[in-house]
Amino acid sequence: MSLVGDRTEIGIALSTVEGVRGYAYRPTVLAAGDGWPMLGPLERAGGLSFTATWRVFLVLPQDEQAASEWLDTHHEDLVDALEPTGFVDRIEPVELSTEAGPLLAIQITMRSE
Repeated sequence: MSLVGDRTEIGIALSTVEGVRGYAYRPTVLAAGDGWPMLGPLERAGGLSFTATWRVFLVLPQDEQAASEWLDTHHEDLVDALEPTGFVDRIEPVELSTEAGPLLAIQITMRSE
C-alpha cells in the first residue's frame, strides 16, 4: 500500500476504538480522543521496498489520573485496531506540544511496508 493509503487506514483503524476519532493528519483543534499518524523514518527493506515507521499520536484526557485510567483500559483495543495496518512496537505516554501548552497524549510506534 502507499504511504497515503497507510495514513488513511491508520486513521480509520483508530476510529474503531471507543472514544477515539482517527484522522489521516493532525486536526487543527485538538480534543481528548483525537488520533493521527505522523510518518517517521523510511528504512530499506528487501529489494526495492521500504518499511515505514509511524508515530501515531492520541490525545488523552487532561486529568492525569483519567489519562492513566483511559490508557490502562484501552491500550489493548488500540493494538487490536492497529495490528491489521502494521506492527505495533511501543506505546508511550508523552506531552504533546501545542500553541496553548502541552497536552497529555500517547505515542504509538508502529511499522508498515
